[in-house]
Amino acid sequence: MNIFNQRIEKLKQLLEHEECDGLIVDDTINLYYLTGLYLSAGKLLISPKETTLLVDSRYYELCKSDSPFPVVLSTKTSTINDLLSGSGIKQLAFNSDNTTYGEFKKLEKEAELLNLKPISNPILKLRAIKDSQEIETLKEAAALGSAGYDYLVELLKEGISETELAIELEIFWKRRGSKAIAFDPIIAFGSNSSMPHYRVGQRRLNKGESVLIDIGVNLDHYHSDMTRVVFFGEPDPKITNIYRIVLEAQEKALALCRPGTLIADLDAAARSHIEEQGYGENFTHSLGHGVGLEIHELPIIRSQNSNAESRLEEGMVITIEPGIYLPGIGGVRIEDTVAITKGACENLTNRSKQLITI
Repeated sequence: MNIFNQRIEKLKQLLEHEECDGLIVDDTINLYYLTGLYLSAGKLLISPKETTLLVDSRYYELCKSDSPFPVVLSTKTSTINDLLSGSGIKQLAFNSDNTTYGEFKKLEKEAELLNLKPISNPILKLRAIKDSQEIETLKEAAALGSAGYDYLVELLKEGISETELAIELEIFWKRRGSKAIAFDPIIAFGSNSSMPHYRVGQRRLNKGESVLIDIGVNLDHYHSDMTRVVFFGEPDPKITNIYRIVLEAQEKALALCRPGTLIADLDAAARSHIEEQGYGENFTHSLGHGVGLEIHELPIIRSQNSNAESRLEEGMVITIEPGIYLPGIGGVRIEDTVAITKGACENLTNRSKQLITI
């Protein structure tokens, strides 16, 4: 049984818990996960008897040769009712998380003979646990992401702008096999680093400023994510102090990254240390998140979260990224991507976290 059939079988087990016997999948990321085909349009229909890929004429020839499942050509008159006639489906589930009202009404018309059931995306739960090939691809993405960080550090000089660095980074990655960045890079000079999701601007680098670098690359559809802070000239003592605290907090969390750890406990390990140092109100985001086909996946690493009572499992790939942000002064975030392994974790972000002054 190939990996795609294995994923479908696991998905069917999840559907049983939802009391559904069929599922329609029509978004690009989940279609890729279940078929290995990157399609901007298409529907995967999963029933107890078989799994069928429904595509239009743009993708038919490609899918006919490469799809792991039977392919049906979609026409203006064909409907889901026609395709699933005799399939045994009574309750057809669809992903309610990202289905618009207009899309639902269209689906309702195409599947009018079936009972439609909205459910929260069950595929996300499957994607939270990576197989060995996915982890290898994530390692390769992390290596390319880290190489991009090294390149940025080499480029740092007085007068260079945040935007210039972001442009150079994208060119560097694309020359080495990436087709896309994982997200708009966060390259923040000085006080700009106090904004966790800052967007690069025209600010130019001056002596004595910190440089926060939060970057990620998309390699073969999988993502990397890392953050480091370096200092261009003599750093501000306030920033070096919070750097020490953030690094200590991250180390406490990384020590708990193993199967069985409660997500709430993982978040608390870092957050409580920052609170004890008097900066609890300055740590304003989750400790981390899953990484894979999307830059933010399950699990979300935060104490007050719907999956806070869940536990880490072998095969999860997550970020650990505590931060402290001082408005008007600057911020520090240190982020690694780690794979949860049997009894421990493997850090995929193989770069020093010691304080670097250039």
